Amino acid sequence: MAPQNPPKKILLLTNVERGEANVFLATCDALLRLSPNLELHLATFGGLEDAVASVGQHVREYVPQAKPITFHKIDGTSMEDSLRQYFVREKVPTRAGYPPNSYLERPGILNTVRAVRDTIPVFVPYNGPQMVEIFTSICDTIKKVDADLVVVDSLMTAGLTACYHLKIKFTCLSPNSIKDFAASVQPKAAGLWKVPALFSGYKFPVPWYRWPLNVYFNLHAVFAWGRDRNRKETEKHLAAQTGASLRTPMDLIMNRPEDLKILVSSLPELDFPLLMPDYILPCGPILRDASPIQESDPALEKWLSKGPTIYLNLGSICPITEDQALELALALKVVLDTLRVKPKAQNFQVLWKLKKLGNYPVSEPASPIGKVLGQYIKLDSVRIVDWIQVEPIAILQSGHAVCSIHHGGANSFNEAGGCTSSYSATMDRLLRLRRACRDAGHRSSGQQESKATVDCPRTFEGASTCTSRRERNFHATKSKRSGDPMRQEWHWCNGGRPNASRRMSREIDLMILSTV
Repeated sequence: MAPQNPPKKILLLTNVERGEANVFLATCDALLRLSPNLELHLATFGGLEDAVASVGQHVREYVPQAKPITFHKIDGTSMEDSLRQYFVREKVPTRAGYPPNSYLERPGILNTVRAVRDTIPVFVPYNGPQMVEIFTSICDTIKKVDADLVVVDSLMTAGLTACYHLKIKFTCLSPNSIKDFAASVQPKAAGLWKVPALFSGYKFPVPWYRWPLNVYFNLHAVFAWGRDRNRKETEKHLAAQTGASLRTPMDLIMNRPEDLKILVSSLPELDFPLLMPDYILPCGPILRDASPIQESDPALEKWLSKGPTIYLNLGSICPITEDQALELALALKVVLDTLRVKPKAQNFQVLWKLKKLGNYPVSEPASPIGKVLGQYIKLDSVRIVDWIQVEPIAILQSGHAVCSIHHGGANSFNEAGGCTSSYSATMDRLLRLRRACRDAGHRSSGQQESKATVDCPRTFEGASTCTSRRERNFHATKSKRSGDPMRQEWHWCNGGRPNASRRMSREIDLMILSTV
C-alpha cells in the first residue's frame, strides 16, 4: 500500500485590524471548503482568536471533515496601537479615536502634503525594539509551522520582512485595489500624472491642468519616504539586532521577488483601466461568509422584514461626535420625510450602527438627535444601536437592505456592491470620512467622479443635502433595468473567496512540481 502524502499546510500572516483580517478569514473559509484536508495556520496579534474559531466552526457545519484552523499569536504591539503611539510620540495632530487631522481636511496643496507625510508610519508604524520583537515572533512561527506556502498581508511590514529574510516561498494577499500595485508600471510614467496621487482628491484620469501638481505630490511622497526618521532608525536597529533588512509594502512595487504573486480582492472591471502586470492576480472581492440573519438573529430579521431598510454603518476606525451624528440625523429625517409622502414608500426604515465619540443620548426625546428623529424612533422605524450581533454582510444579504451608507473602506465598498441578489439590489452611498477612501467612489462610477460620494470632513458639511445627489444603483444580473454596465462584474463578487483559494492551491502545486 502506497504511503499517503501528508496534508498541505498554509500559513497566513495578517495584521489584526479587521479591514485586512476579514479578507484572510474569508479566504480561510474558502480554502477549507475547497480542500477539507488542508492544514491551515493563521498568525496575527491577539484579539482575533474567537473570529478564527468561528470561521472553522462555520465551515464544519457544511464540511464536517474540515480541520480546525490553528491560531498563532504574534508577540508585540498591533499596527493600530503602534500608530497611536507614534502619533502621540511625534505630536502628529489628531482627534481622539481618529486618524491624523490631515486625513480629514479638504484636498489642497498643504493638506495633501501633510497627509502624505502622516501616511508613512502606516507602512512602518513601529520603533526599533517593537519591530525586532514582532519580526522575531513571526520568524519563529514560520519555522515552527514549516508550511508549504506562506500567505502574507501586503500591509504587514514585519511579515514581509520575515518572508524576505528567510527566503521562503510566499504569496501576498491584499484587500486593496489593483491600482495600488499597478500604477508604477504604467507606460509613459502614467502612474505619475494620469493616476490620482494619494490624498490629491483628483478624479481619474487626472485632468491635464492637474498634471504638474499630481507629479509633485507623487515625487514628494518619494522624498518624504526617503527622509523619514522613524523608518531609518527602525531599519538601522533591526539590522543591528537581527541582520535583517527592513521590507515594507514599497518593496512589493520596487523590489518584488521574481516569482512573487499578489492576490488582490478586486477585478479589472471594478478598477481604473490600467495595464496589469501578470504577477497581479485579481480574485474579485473577497467577502466573509455569514450565517443567514434568520438563524443568527431572528428578532432583527423580523424587524428588517417590515420594510425596505437603509443601513448606515461608518466603520470602526472613526467614532462619531454628537455634532456629526446630529448632521446625519438631519439628513436621515429629510430622506424619511420625503419618502413618507410617496406612494408605497411609507414603510421605509433605518438601521444605524453608531460608534460614538464620547457618551451622549440618541433616543431620549429631549436629546438633540431625539428631537430630530424622535417620531421615527417611537414608531420603531429608526433603530440606533452601538452593536449589531450579526455580521454586516448578513444584513446586506438578507434582501431587506436597499441602501448601504458607509465610509468607503475596501471591505464596506465590496460588501455593499457585492451583495445584490438575483431579485434585489443595494444602493451604494459613500460618506467619505477620510480622503484615503476616495478611490472607492471613483471606481464605482466607471472611472469618473462618483456623484454618490459626498465629502464629509469633520462635521459632515453637505451631508443633509446628499439625498439630492445622483444615486448609483448596482443592479443585479436578472434586473430588468440596465443602468449599470458593471452589474455583471458585481454579480461575480461571491467568486472572490474561491478564486483566492484556488490560486493558493495552485501556487502550492507549482512549488511542489518545481522541487521534483
